[in-house]
Amino acid sequence: MGMLRCPARSKAADVIEAGERRGRLLRERRLLLALLDGVAVAAAFLIAFNLRSAEIRHEFFAVPGWPMVIVLLTWCVSAELVDGYSLVNTVNPRAAFTTAASALTLSFVALLGVFFIVPYRITRPTLLLWVPLAAALVLSWRTAYQRIFAQAIFAGNLLVIADRRLFDRVWAEAAAGLPGLYCVLEVIEPGRSDLAAHLAELVNGSIKADIVVGFGEGASKLLSSLVAFRERGVRVRLLTDLYEEMTGRLLIEQLDYAWVMSLPMRSEVSELYASFKRGLDISAAAVALGALAILFPFLALAIKLEDGGPILYRQTRLGRYGQPFEILKLRTMSAGSPGDERQTDTNDPRVTRVGRVLRRLHLDELPQAINILRGDMSLVGPRPEQPQHAALLRQGIDFYNLRLSVRPGLTGWAQVNFGYGAGVEGARKKLSYDLYYIRRQGFGLDLLILARTARTVLSFGGR
Repeated sequence: MGMLRCPARSKAADVIEAGERRGRLLRERRLLLALLDGVAVAAAFLIAFNLRSAEIRHEFFAVPGWPMVIVLLTWCVSAELVDGYSLVNTVNPRAAFTTAASALTLSFVALLGVFFIVPYRITRPTLLLWVPLAAALVLSWRTAYQRIFAQAIFAGNLLVIADRRLFDRVWAEAAAGLPGLYCVLEVIEPGRSDLAAHLAELVNGSIKADIVVGFGEGASKLLSSLVAFRERGVRVRLLTDLYEEMTGRLLIEQLDYAWVMSLPMRSEVSELYASFKRGLDISAAAVALGALAILFPFLALAIKLEDGGPILYRQTRLGRYGQPFEILKLRTMSAGSPGDERQTDTNDPRVTRVGRVLRRLHLDELPQAINILRGDMSLVGPRPEQPQHAALLRQGIDFYNLRLSVRPGLTGWAQVNFGYGAGVEGARKKLSYDLYYIRRQGFGLDLLILARTARTVLSFGGR
């Protein structure tokens, strides 16, 4: 389910002998995984329903329509919450077992509540029988999935035009933990004098492969050939797009100014999406403020009793287009520490005992609901940075200010995939995720980020 590095070949005959196989795309494999998961879950529910529901024992076989729809929807949401469709998790047997068990546990708890409110003749013994049946079928299917798609015959062939050293570095990073999705037949240096003729010889043979272009300078001399290949049905891709597909982040080193100039158009959103996002922001902020109103007296008392310092912590952050605003949090550090603006470390001694609990439960973030209502922040977006840190980072990281083209968020794609990143290298990696979000923001990605954030919160993953 990942990338297979095949031996490089210099002769066209050697490449053609690799065969005519062409693997499935990443999204197609995920879709197949989800569909067969659904079949396994539905089959388990049908068996459990017909074995345990007393009301239909006089029937030979019954199909409960709406209950099955509810079970499938619950499973899909639960699987998404635990990253059940991440191909990284499907490759590792232990991770596959953990995610399947977590998804089934969440589904079971949710279904107990749903079918208690709307019985649909679904009894608790039915659900209790469904869990082991579903576990057996899902794990059996996923084991077969791992073994089937680990075969080289399902790997997609790639002909890569790129500097070998650059490609080797990028390939190793993108392929980490994902063996078997692509097979590199040959890496062709872009400075090769007979580049177009050599590529045409390969493509005109019996081989079926995608062409991956990983260089900028000199690409114009190959443009007519690449257009001709596309007209014949050969898929031509950029190395940056392939990297993005595999890692969920952008290859910042390969971004050019043409991409940067087009980013504002890419980041423009429809009025429908903008209205949805703002409505979601207001609704979530209202709920958070309601929770804060209930908890605030107790939290304020605990903070005050520990060291007598202020309850709220205010700090200047950068918002959209670099506009400064004052972010609000419950104070989690000792009263003398807020002047120290360095980033928080793991087991930071400045964090108080009460603050450690608030951070682990993410309760210190509740006052940011006020920032969201004001429009300073959104529920989802790049995390807002302090002005002095942003000034330093933009000196060492190209295109750093692009993350300011959208509202900062309470949570974001970088947070759910990478977490806290210290130093310039950590900030660079976070930026690669932030730019991925800015480029692809939409309903689905926002909901995925919120689902992963909920999983982190429920696992008490704060620091």
